[in-house]
Amino acid sequence: MKILFVVSEVAPYVKTGGLGEVMNALPKEIHRLGHEIAIFTPLHGKIDRQRHPLLSISRSKILRIGRRKIAHRFFASLISQEVPIYFFDQPELFGARDQVYGGEDGNYRYLVFNKAVFSLLETLNWTPDIIHCHDWPAGLIPNYLAQMNRKSSWKKIKTVFTIHNPAFTGTANAWQIAPELKDDVESPIPVDPKKLSYLNFLERGIRFADVVTTVSELHAKELLAPETDHGLRELLATKKRHFYGIRNGIDYNLFNPRVDPNLPVNYDVGLLHRKNDNKRALQHRLGLKIDDKIPLLGMNTRISEQKGFDLIFEVLPKALELGAQFVVVGTGHGAYIETLNAYAKKYPNQVAYRPYSEELGSLVYAGVDLFLMPSRYEPSGLGQMVSLRYGSIPLVRRTGGLANTITDYNSKTDTGNGFVFDSYTGDELLTTIKRALKVFRSKKRWWELMRRAMDTSYSWELPAKRYLRIYQLATR
Repeated sequence: MKILFVVSEVAPYVKTGGLGEVMNALPKEIHRLGHEIAIFTPLHGKIDRQRHPLLSISRSKILRIGRRKIAHRFFASLISQEVPIYFFDQPELFGARDQVYGGEDGNYRYLVFNKAVFSLLETLNWTPDIIHCHDWPAGLIPNYLAQMNRKSSWKKIKTVFTIHNPAFTGTANAWQIAPELKDDVESPIPVDPKKLSYLNFLERGIRFADVVTTVSELHAKELLAPETDHGLRELLATKKRHFYGIRNGIDYNLFNPRVDPNLPVNYDVGLLHRKNDNKRALQHRLGLKIDDKIPLLGMNTRISEQKGFDLIFEVLPKALELGAQFVVVGTGHGAYIETLNAYAKKYPNQVAYRPYSEELGSLVYAGVDLFLMPSRYEPSGLGQMVSLRYGSIPLVRRTGGLANTITDYNSKTDTGNGFVFDSYTGDELLTTIKRALKVFRSKKRWWELMRRAMDTSYSWELPAKRYLRIYQLATR
């Protein structure tokens, strides 16, 4: 089977969150199952061309969008790898900008990128069986295929559309659009940039795709429930038997404390005592008191309301009174960052915040005792699976992919791989932190919990096989 992945970011070229990591791993796993795979993504200005050399595979071509002629080229990944990655080179829309998303013409940028898929296929002289479209930046491709003439050689291509984050529908936030301006989804795709502001890429992807998926089994159920549907329930109900939840996995070759080059001291489950060396290194790096007995709580995340920071700030003073330390590595919402910096200034020996870097991200995974993910919603989540691999115990809210991967610790049966709470309230979060700290003070029980966490496996093997069944369903 021939499958083209279309996506806005791919690690290690560009990564703003979990999507980039997924695209670095899932296509390779499906390729290993014996299928012909390619990836298509924009050539963003953030891509380091010295570190990641690319090869031009086309002369300048013209893409017509209404009356506009868009000059563009295509590049391919040069470094040897299992799956080729093709890049859409359009300097005005992508290459000359640092931002991956956003901008007043953000919808127009990605409309052009969606249309450029067919220019790429023409350049490659290649027709995939499936185009797998990921999140809103690839949401117009199923719509374009549905509008094509029946005689088109591309008309037989089937589409799978995966919802990674239902909160984002395009450049404009869905909840900020007046009802009379909302996209009706069924109308033709406009070409006038001025009319694109309210185009709902996400809903058009759902409406016209042959099969729709999201990134965990529970999140699929949440999107069909009135309280958690992000306004998509009625549209998804029209897909009937063509909507599925498939959990994400992680690449254990990449996320592996035994070989992670960013760690001061490497370790595995057989050398678990070395993990404390990384805890001390993290405490030292962030200017916190160095002490193995102090419970170190941490987050490596995009800093936004979704991730539960309002709950964190509600309970943090009481958690600090319990003797805990708290570290955050990430980038995002300015107001939250201001609050984090204020706490760090008030509690310099207990609280630290740093902007995201790959090195610090790894050190948080390896150095903290409790990895916090009290998310308001979490379609999949990768952090909780990575923290398990590093022996840092996840503390999560029971939602989406968190519920599908983390089982609550039971002291009576000595089972579970983390700590889980249900209601999105500060009281429940604080109660769960206290419960976790009680276990932390029992060194024997905590070490057994860490070993069990590191033995938990959430590889891509099973999800990749499930995606293959989805592709087969789409082509029937």
